[in-house]
Amino acid sequence: MKRDPDLVRHLLLFLEEKSDDKGVDNLVVNGYSESEVMYHFILMDQAGLVRCERIVSRTTPDRVIRVLPFSLTWHGHEFLEASRDEGAWKKAKELVRSKSGALSFDVLKGVLIGLAKDSVGL
Repeated sequence: MKRDPDLVRHLLLFLEEKSDDKGVDNLVVNGYSESEVMYHFILMDQAGLVRCERIVSRTTPDRVIRVLPFSLTWHGHEFLEASRDEGAWKKAKELVRSKSGALSFDVLKGVLIGLAKDSVGL
């Protein structure tokens, strides 16, 4: 399964808008399967973007098979703030893809931060 930065951003926005700190189970996102959403929550947990409860395999305890996301971490908030503006988000994705042919998350975040700095004259 491929990582989808647009889905990551969408899920971060969703978690930020929640009015409570309760876990989210079986979130439906138009255009994505339940397994794609869960896979991305697992990736976001691994990246330290979201605070989750990990559900592990009974036979292989070090294998996370599902997560129950609660909220954003500091890093999740930081990435979301950098990517909040839709125009900057699109520009950063296009720039990274055109220069590297791929969409590395760390490079994308760096470009978003660079765009933010440029917009305030730093």
